[in-house]
Amino acid sequence: MWGEIFVGFVSPFYLSKSLITFAENSFVKIEKPNFMGIPIPSYYITRKNTIIQIVFTTVFAYAFINLYKPFGAGEWYAVSWWVFSLASGILVVSGMLVVLASRLFMFLVKRKRQITILYFALMIAGEIIFMALLYALLERWALKKDVRPLLTHVYFSGQNTALILLIPYLISALFFEWQEKKMSLEKLIKQISRKASFISFNDEKGTLRLTLKTNDLIFLEASDNYVVIHYETGEKTKSYLIRNTLKQFEHDLTEFPLLRCHRSYMVNINHVKMMKREKGTVQLLMDNISQNAIPVSKTYADTVSKMLNSNLIIHE
Repeated sequence: MWGEIFVGFVSPFYLSKSLITFAENSFVKIEKPNFMGIPIPSYYITRKNTIIQIVFTTVFAYAFINLYKPFGAGEWYAVSWWVFSLASGILVVSGMLVVLASRLFMFLVKRKRQITILYFALMIAGEIIFMALLYALLERWALKKDVRPLLTHVYFSGQNTALILLIPYLISALFFEWQEKKMSLEKLIKQISRKASFISFNDEKGTLRLTLKTNDLIFLEASDNYVVIHYETGEKTKSYLIRNTLKQFEHDLTEFPLLRCHRSYMVNINHVKMMKREKGTVQLLMDNISQNAIPVSKTYADTVSKMLNSNLIIHE
């Protein structure tokens, strides 16, 4: 039973494996990593979604304990319902403090390395084990006449703790996945429904400086306080220097198929012909340019991989 719940929890992330297979057979060539080494989707471990998950799990756990009365709590003392509700609230808060501590540690790890599915699964297993031990000790203290071994208490507490945590984790994972797919679909529909096939570039004062066909734009490159616009005209590749920032263009041109991949680069994903990993770095190879590949920084690696693997590249 618990194995099925745990598999159900990580099942939304199996989608990444099928997308990689699709990418290998179509427009993106990418190395096939070990599944458990695949980074967990970045949207799942944002601060906002982490807070949502903790709050939802707290509410679920409180309702579960008061309705189901696990850990033999209903047999501890003959108390009124409001006293039990108060005590169970304290119990839930103590458990959520464990979850909060593990997530704070996760964010510290995230600063130095990517959070993989394997790490996330081990983190959840650690939460369950630690909380099961905590609740087993509490149950053993409350039921002083209970002569069962401590491991027996831990075993049954582990079952209930897994149920309390994995069900809301699974529900929130499915919600976050649905929310992300909904946003991606809306973006795709917006791109397809655009009547104009031209993209305009303004300088920092808002003055129009250049207009191109969207599919002629190859990539943007930051150069101090300027941006170099690389585009194709006929069989040649040209560039145009404009005073502005990539951050501003990233904000203004969200409806176009432009993808930020580096502090100094944005690319037209319709011109990406290959993504490759080489000597620990990720690079994008573009159509119609003979220069070196476009680098992908660690900050944007997850977003780039997700975008290319999600078949959001629009061919005109």
